[in-house]
Amino acid sequence: MQIKSYNLLNVGVGGQGVIRASQILSYAALLENYKVRTAETHGMAQRGGSVASYLRFGSEVEGPLIPRGKANTILAFEASEAVRIFNYAGPETVFLINENIIVPPQIHQMGIEFPDLTEIRDFLKNVSLNIFFIDGVKIAADLGNPITMNVVMLGALIGLKVMPLKKETLEKAILSYFPPKLHDINRKAFQFGIDNGIKLRRDFND
Repeated sequence: MQIKSYNLLNVGVGGQGVIRASQILSYAALLENYKVRTAETHGMAQRGGSVASYLRFGSEVEGPLIPRGKANTILAFEASEAVRIFNYAGPETVFLINENIIVPPQIHQMGIEFPDLTEIRDFLKNVSLNIFFIDGVKIAADLGNPITMNVVMLGALIGLKVMPLKKETLEKAILSYFPPKLHDINRKAFQFGIDNGIKLRRDFND
């Protein structure tokens, strides 16, 4: 089924594969013949600074920026970044959040308190009830390659059934960004993500 517009915001910090995940999703959307528009904002990304990648696709998409309150899905590779961009979410927005908090060095130096996962969840519940947490880092590490965390997160999106892209298309897009020797580990990461996304959806509906 063709959709007119779908807005997905990927956020995290430098080095987590946020931009690569958006590139993969963009290519998958192109493979399904959607118009695709993207934009990025980031500070000192290579030093762990905030990274945000805006992705809009559909049959009637024009501009690249997502209007405030209109994100369909927010994919947060670092948990506190979901709070930083909460104003892009509305009551129907789905948050998929990696259970990973990276405290900026300056916060440590200044002795400022940083929110934990419970505080992040409680805050976001005032925005949307569709909040899902996944330990993407542990899942990827258990597979033997922590770098595949972003692929795990993409798989979880499919398992949650919140994104109008086919599993086969997204897997094809994922593998196109890696050399053949890394295809097997990324296939596993994608499937583990799907399995965990299915479990999150079932637990949410119970």
